[in-house]
Amino acid sequence: MLNKYNLKHFSELLHISFTDKQIGNLIADSGGTKTDWCLITADHCYFFSTESYHPNTLSSPSKLELIPFWKDLTQKLDVSCHFYGAGCSTEENQTKIKNHFTNEANFIQFEVASDLVAAGISLLGKEEGYVGILGTGSVLTYYKNKQINEIIGGFGYLLGDEGSGYYFGKLVLQKFLNNELSEELKTLVENTYGTRNQLISKSYQNEGKAFISSIQLHSENPIIQEEIDRIHFENIGLFLTNYLPKETKTTEISFVGSYAYYQQEILKTALDKLGWKLVQVIQKPIEALTERVTEVTSDGSDGSDGNKVL
Repeated sequence: MLNKYNLKHFSELLHISFTDKQIGNLIADSGGTKTDWCLITADHCYFFSTESYHPNTLSSPSKLELIPFWKDLTQKLDVSCHFYGAGCSTEENQTKIKNHFTNEANFIQFEVASDLVAAGISLLGKEEGYVGILGTGSVLTYYKNKQINEIIGGFGYLLGDEGSGYYFGKLVLQKFLNNELSEELKTLVENTYGTRNQLISKSYQNEGKAFISSIQLHSENPIIQEEIDRIHFENIGLFLTNYLPKETKTTEISFVGSYAYYQQEILKTALDKLGWKLVQVIQKPIEALTERVTEVTSDGSDGSDGNKVL
């Protein structure tokens, strides 16, 4: 049994005394907002988080500032990394991620695959079925034979992402700007996130997507909360009606992602109305991924396909 430690900051790893050239197995699940990591040694698991590593944002100053950390870590340990990331289903993007880490730090092995695979492993292991991701973004997949056989949706925030945390924020802003909210909910939005002009300004700044994705609403007033829940129902309903297959042999589905996790009662109700069964919801795949990755890859899958396990 491995001892588990949740680190408040990734830099705490550099203050841990490891035996000389001890082997470390590093697993990463990188979504749209952050990357969850687990470093596995002979008798410990160290969980920590960094910001999201996406192939399109690797040159940001904050990413470059982390390079010395990876250099120091790979000097303390012989580290092999299995990286599962958003946007990593293509060979081109896998190479971008791999080069970012291995050009400067001394990883003994670094393999990259899609975060969709991580979701499948975490929820289903060696089984098969539909897997949805409802986090900052959204996508529906079918996982079978330890790989992603079908991707439905996943068009990104400009063309899709219904059912995500981002899309909920977008719906709230649209309804606010179009005067479709009650006065009570409108006041809650203003007090929490700003005036009409401030909301528009924040939405179109460089960090506009992050701002919209961060919008969360809750009220102790049951009438206002019911109005908020209706927006969640609308958001989730758009995802389900747009992407759930109309003809299928199975009507069971599991989800990963914080939005799905916190709205799972609404998600279950919406699925029930469509004749589907919600099997399970995991907020963060990293723990289940850590437990299952060795079992799932025991047949020696090489990770050469970005939609296969590593």
